[in-house]
Amino acid sequence: MTAKEIILEIYQNDGLRNRSFLDQVLHPDVVMEWQSSSDFNLLTKEDILDLADELMKNYTDSTIEIKYLLEEEGKVCIAYNHYATTIENTTQFQLIARFITIWEFVDDQILKGYQISKPT
Repeated sequence: MTAKEIILEIYQNDGLRNRSFLDQVLHPDVVMEWQSSSDFNLLTKEDILDLADELMKNYTDSTIEIKYLLEEEGKVCIAYNHYATTIENTTQFQLIARFITIWEFVDDQILKGYQISKPT
């Protein structure tokens, strides 16, 4: 898979909540710098995998609306809206947050991520 194909799999096919898939595509030394509306987080591979588990537990379904996707020189940038259905309301998708993320690749794996998010 190309870098862009990996990112599309993550965001179009619910790979964001798929621990097994993420474990394959994340480099062992991956680090994600995440600036949320409340604070700064530095996530390791295990943190990202744990987040996938949390998303799977807390939302019955999830979908991503990709606004744009750019690839250049081993980096993929994606802007998207993340929608999910909650356990309490399984029929209505709600916008969780808006994201912009840049992923850097090495040897066909994600090595570094930079993410900014804003909840709705």
